[in-house]
Amino acid sequence: MSFVTRRKFLRMSRTLASLGLAGAVSRFGPINAWAQSPDYKALVCVFLFGGNDSWNMLVPVSQQYGRYSSIRGNVAIPRAQLLPMFTGSQELGLHPSLAPIHPLWQQGKMAAVSGVGMLVRPLTRDSYRNRTEPIPSSLFSHSDQILQWQTAPPNALPGTGWGGRVADRISPMNAPSNFPTGVSLNGSSALLVGQTSQPATISPGSNGVLDGTDSSTESQARNLAVQELVDLTSGAVMVQAANSVMSEGLRIGQVIESATGGDNQLQTVFPGSSLGRQLEQVARLIQVRGDLGMQKQIFFCGTGGFDTHSGLVGRQAGLLSGVGAALAAFNQSMLELGTDDQVTTFTESEFSRTFEPNGGAGTDHAWSSTQLVMGAAVRGGQLYGRIPEFILSGPDDADSRGRFIPTLGLDHYGATLSKWFGLSDSDIAAVFPNLANFAPSTHDIGFMG
Repeated sequence: MSFVTRRKFLRMSRTLASLGLAGAVSRFGPINAWAQSPDYKALVCVFLFGGNDSWNMLVPVSQQYGRYSSIRGNVAIPRAQLLPMFTGSQELGLHPSLAPIHPLWQQGKMAAVSGVGMLVRPLTRDSYRNRTEPIPSSLFSHSDQILQWQTAPPNALPGTGWGGRVADRISPMNAPSNFPTGVSLNGSSALLVGQTSQPATISPGSNGVLDGTDSSTESQARNLAVQELVDLTSGAVMVQAANSVMSEGLRIGQVIESATGGDNQLQTVFPGSSLGRQLEQVARLIQVRGDLGMQKQIFFCGTGGFDTHSGLVGRQAGLLSGVGAALAAFNQSMLELGTDDQVTTFTESEFSRTFEPNGGAGTDHAWSSTQLVMGAAVRGGQLYGRIPEFILSGPDDADSRGRFIPTLGLDHYGATLSKWFGLSDSDIAAVFPNLANFAPSTHDIGFMG
């Protein structure tokens, strides 16, 4: 018989526990195989950690390119390199590294949402500078803004994420399955933590079964020995709770392995990058949604490196190349599975960058940003929101360097996604309480069908 070392057993325990409820020890209910449902929907968040410079990701070519080129200087993308995206009223230019997803715009399956950021109430340059209206706390701080983009309240930490609060309200649609509505492929995620629902955290490429598991007598004996260990009754509450989580991790891992193994494989080839592996795992879980008994799912993925204080042009080109390749593969996998109209992918990033570059051919922490939304349910080929006026110290600038003030709150962005996902107006108001500070006519940005 083959045995694992203590160190390997502990590492394995952590992996299996991550398939259980992150931060909780309650048991899942039974997982039943359902027929694939036409009502299935999934949201997939791709977080660009570090603050993606969205003013180079999407450039207004027909209206403000002269100002853009003049102010951005050596960090501007040459007009001839930008990929044209027509909206009917203006021409935009997509970063050339995002060429793999450029066709989605032309197919009406990708939209851009500009002017998005953390807001308490509508702000102008004067109200911001004179502090006549409340402003979000800890602006321009990576850690604080990453958390706020995942939790939503701009001046409070509720202990839950907006995706988790959505899951609290949508999870009954998954009954009788109690497999987590939220799944993170990028470590622990504040976005997915709810009051009653807790996410699963799965490592990309991991199916949750024991290393080396196969049909051999030795392997089955080892699996039995591990199961006996976690089934031991202990008087220690925390030990018993940990055993419960690991036991459920084993069971869930076996369900996923059974559902995704054998001939049930995706034909789409994903890039080997971290984001590619994460999105491939998401696609595999969506593929077996019926086996897991899921009607609604929320996934969290992420990739970093976007804190481009220096060398913006070259660094962002490489980073967006990886993002574009991974998103294109994911879109292809959704076409393969026939779920491209049931799955919506959206980007987040803690902030965009200063419009004025610094002395190191980079840009610094700023505020308002442009985000991308993908999927056949998206009202694509359009720009939603408003690109700011590229004028330093102008009406949209919080200071003198192009730290543009958002015109749409994260609440609007999340509410629009949540409405498509199936939440009622009252549920949306509970998930995004700050939305009450904005006119009701603005709550739905309109980019979802």
